[in-house]
Amino acid sequence: MNAMSYKVKDTVYAFPGRQFDCYSYLLLEDIKILIDPGTGFFFAELADALDNIGIPINSIDAIVNTHCHFDHIGANHLFDCPVYARSPDLQAISSKGSKMVLADMFNSEYIPVAAKEIPHNFHSWEVLNTPGHTPGSISLYSKKKQILISGDTLFPYGTGRTDLPGGDKNALKQSLQLLGSLNYKILLSGHGMRLPGE
Repeated sequence: MNAMSYKVKDTVYAFPGRQFDCYSYLLLEDIKILIDPGTGFFFAELADALDNIGIPINSIDAIVNTHCHFDHIGANHLFDCPVYARSPDLQAISSKGSKMVLADMFNSEYIPVAAKEIPHNFHSWEVLNTPGHTPGSISLYSKKKQILISGDTLFPYGTGRTDLPGGDKNALKQSLQLLGSLNYKILLSGHGMRLPGE
């Protein structure tokens, strides 16, 4: 592990967020998928970390946003590839001025991108609806790899907030029940990881 990357498995890398940035994850499938590129404030560091593992920033084929908060989506516009998310967060990601993006909390302005609806199966990952933190929050699950990418729905030692625009305690409870039924050994969340033995 160096300061900015961690090899989770042969085809999965983690990039811990700096300051209030989220964690980003790289999935090396038949295409290169980057999960949640962060605010963009540390784009150069993320680019360097990717380059250090032999992945030029301009070779990323797709971005997936687990939800529409600025600390996960602010850097979307810095990539030249499709961005995927799930409605209704998709609309917030694709438009200017949505309160759900929370750009004001980061003293910044969000630059929207034309995001696409992510299918229920995205390459080798199952895409699950896990609302509660936001209405369109998603998680990605690989039964074969025993990995869950949970965004801000579930953390290693807690759960996502529901006191922000679009939050819903009852929806989050149902989402956590769904995630609790899955068979995974590795949890990759928006702000922290839990690996086997931890």
